[in-house]
Amino acid sequence: MGAFDAAAPATTTRRDFIARSCAAGLALGMGACGGVTALPVTPRDGLVRLDLRDHPGLRVAGGWLKLAPQGLPHPVYVLTLEDGTHAALSPICTHQGCTVDIAGAQLVCPCHGSTYERTGAVVRGPAERALTRYETRRDGDALEIRIS
Repeated sequence: MGAFDAAAPATTTRRDFIARSCAAGLALGMGACGGVTALPVTPRDGLVRLDLRDHPGLRVAGGWLKLAPQGLPHPVYVLTLEDGTHAALSPICTHQGCTVDIAGAQLVCPCHGSTYERTGAVVRGPAERALTRYETRRDGDALEIRIS
């Protein structure tokens, strides 16, 4: 038999497994916010209407969705809060206009470290103002977001 035997079972060392697991985790982590494609939506009469049955992540506390509403220069983050309600926020940091990242229970600005609650309230500066929040309303399985 040669150095390669096609009939031999493939083996993975512990080192290979750990390396592959770390690479996969890093790839998933990098896509947590900025790398995630925003869902394009077209507001009607200033409203975006989402059917929550189509977005199961928004049905659980801690879930979120990144929207790209037509006509807005930036995306909108839709977040499910701990009490099951929703917040729709501009991801633009009120300090100097960088795009904040969703980091678990908070939103963090990668430029200067401003930190916000999932409601948009400032936790830590240098930002002094909350993120812009869009009005939301739940109607059965639908979530309406007033963009205008």
